[in-house]
Amino acid sequence: MLELIDESLEAFFRASVPLGATEVDVSFEAPDRDWSAKLVRPTVNMFLWDIRRSTQRGRAGMEEFERDGQTMRRLALPVVELRYLITAWTSDHGDERALLAGVMSSLLGHSHIPGEFLPDRLDTLRQPSLLMARAGEEHVDVFRALEGQLKPSISLIVVSEIDTDLGRPVGPEVTSLDLSVSDTDGATSSPPRRVAGEAPDAVGAIVHGPRGGAKVNPAGRFLIQAAAGDEIVLETDPPRTATVPAQGGIRF
Repeated sequence: MLELIDESLEAFFRASVPLGATEVDVSFEAPDRDWSAKLVRPTVNMFLWDIRRSTQRGRAGMEEFERDGQTMRRLALPVVELRYLITAWTSDHGDERALLAGVMSSLLGHSHIPGEFLPDRLDTLRQPSLLMARAGEEHVDVFRALEGQLKPSISLIVVSEIDTDLGRPVGPEVTSLDLSVSDTDGATSSPPRRVAGEAPDAVGAIVHGPRGGAKVNPAGRFLIQAAAGDEIVLETDPPRTATVPAQGGIRF
């Protein structure tokens, strides 16, 4: 999951700054002294140094999404903050500032990573948001921990949902609710129930039976109060009839 966010950030900055693939490298490694000593051309470093649960309120409850053509259901995803320290590395200070200025302009012009830069595996998530962190001394602590060279930097916060991959396939659609009651001597009866029906070629038509009526909705479906054995009439020309089965729905 984290590597997909990295890929999205690189694709976004390469297109928006722009950062030519043959001219500027993009690295996500820790910018310590050993790393900087191996650089051979201009590089933008985006070091992920902190991950924390976001204080932003995420979605709640259950949600449905599509995966490989199948409808899945999952709990609303947790939201995290990914904190990056962005620095530019060149042999010329002016070039470094130009690279940082390009990155900063891209961030200030976008509140989210545009969808065209997100890989397919992230297409069921909300677009990650981009925030420039408020002034602070965290970057100094990062450089001190890495024993690296202190440089001008941009503190970027990416706020993203995290796919916990706990989705489950959605079960079959409920078409009716059956209810039976029994008296004290164990005898059973089958009272009326809400029966689901389909009449895809009769949208807007009236459906009625001995216990009530309904109207076919724009999706070609309806719900009607009925019991097993009831005759249901669909008011078309000519009228059509169907008998309610002991279980399940009816279709015209």
